[in-house]
Amino acid sequence: MLSNLTLVLPLRILLLGAAVLLQACVKQPVVPPNALSSITVESRLSRTWKTNVGPSKEGRFEPLVIGDTLYAASQSGIVRSIDVANGKTRWRRELGQQLTSGVGGSEDVIFVSTENGLIIALDAKTGGRVWDVEASSEVLVPASVGFGLTVVRSADGRLITMNTESGEENWKVSNTPPALTLNGYSRPLLLDGGVLVGLDDGRLLALSSSNGDVIWETVLSIPSGRSEIERLVDIDANIRADEQSIYAVNYQGRLARIEPNRGQIVWSVPMSSTAGLAVAKNIVVVVQDKDELQAVDKETGALLWQQDALRGRRLSAPQIIGDDHIIVGDFDGYVHLVSSEDGRLIGRSRVSRQPIMQEIIKSEDTVYVQSTDGTIAALKIK
Repeated sequence: MLSNLTLVLPLRILLLGAAVLLQACVKQPVVPPNALSSITVESRLSRTWKTNVGPSKEGRFEPLVIGDTLYAASQSGIVRSIDVANGKTRWRRELGQQLTSGVGGSEDVIFVSTENGLIIALDAKTGGRVWDVEASSEVLVPASVGFGLTVVRSADGRLITMNTESGEENWKVSNTPPALTLNGYSRPLLLDGGVLVGLDDGRLLALSSSNGDVIWETVLSIPSGRSEIERLVDIDANIRADEQSIYAVNYQGRLARIEPNRGQIVWSVPMSSTAGLAVAKNIVVVVQDKDELQAVDKETGALLWQQDALRGRRLSAPQIIGDDHIIVGDFDGYVHLVSSEDGRLIGRSRVSRQPIMQEIIKSEDTVYVQSTDGTIAALKIK
């Protein structure tokens, strides 16, 4: 078991401190996308419903699902509460402000953030405003909520924890990153007693949720190379955890399974990813930087299979459904089903004409996909 570190919700930290003006961000090189070829369809994605909340384009705008409700937001400031059974709107709010990140929250309160750094708390049942708090700068990833805390990461590098009911600040931390980082952010995990944070220098930290003190620190990989670009080792992919271990991957670095009590690395293998990873019963699946899917054995880290048919299609983070199916979205609005057994492509469906950049959300036997044009679709596998 994870002892006093139990998985809840994520967010992420890029901590700049006084060096914020000196930092620059770069994008990964674009790999030419493979054309889609015909496949043998073994599983079909059945659409339960489809709706549109408005474009999001840049920023983290994946939907939030809590119980029988889905919450979603658009960049223009529209927030909607949607019934997951039929896609019908329960309430809709126009905030009149541009948003920089989508919805985080709990069954009682949800949060969105504006381009001016305002964190807005809304009543999850009615959409009414509960409180507003100004962050030190704009907030680029959704808030994480759990154990009575709300965790927010702002663009100037501060990680702030607040009381969920009042917005009152509990503690904050900062850390100076390298001068050059990738243009992306992972979301730290809120845990029972701690917060897991991935940094741009390849370190993974476990912080005390009560005061922000460091519980342990693990180096995923050490920067190496002559140029600043060769030395990039950002942890931009979301950190994952199951009942036994923590899993993390970084850019130009390693995929690692980590023991949660002391942060010791159980195994690690060379890997480079910013898109993300997913963990199932027996495997860990990673979308590598050239959009090749790789699966490794969860116990040993040994390579099980690799799928490069989707190379260059700018895949979303992978999601695993029922241990049998892996689902990813791509830059052309398609979602792809991949067999977890051997990596073969077994299904495909087009949700939108625009990219699916955000994480696909799983709840019971349904997945929820949001594309950059605001299309949200509920899909089941048949």
